[in-house]
Amino acid sequence: MRKEELATQFDLLSRLLKVIRDNPFKARTYEFAARVIRSNLPSGQLTSDDIAGISSIKGIGKAVKEKSLEFLESGEIKKTSELKNMMPAAVYLLAFHNLVDPEVVSFIWKDMGLEGPLEIVDFLENRKESLKLSQDRLSKIEALLMEVDT
Repeated sequence: MRKEELATQFDLLSRLLKVIRDNPFKARTYEFAARVIRSNLPSGQLTSDDIAGISSIKGIGKAVKEKSLEFLESGEIKKTSELKNMMPAAVYLLAFHNLVDPEVVSFIWKDMGLEGPLEIVDFLENRKESLKLSQDRLSKIEALLMEVDT
């Protein structure tokens, strides 16, 4: 595993926590962890010693270290998989690909009750100006969500 792979996992975990509206401090912790990993860990393959070293950095706690080691050993972070299983496929894809702000994804799912690809695309299409979505980005979202089995 390389540092960018690990940092990307923490970025994803942060976005998923925002979508489910978990504690915002947790989401920021994982965003911070991604930045620390990108700027402090060596290039190339990471070792458990590399990961142990980041726990000495202020703001990096036990949870980040444990999740990093978990990803190093198994190739996944269990919490990320749990969060993925909590949400509809279209909602997860929006969060995973980071094409729409996580708070907007949360609003679409939690407040509007939209889960299907077509209804999500229609919602975004009708609000593309207020959400500042370019036609190119909207097309990417539509192509991505149309691959989801409803």
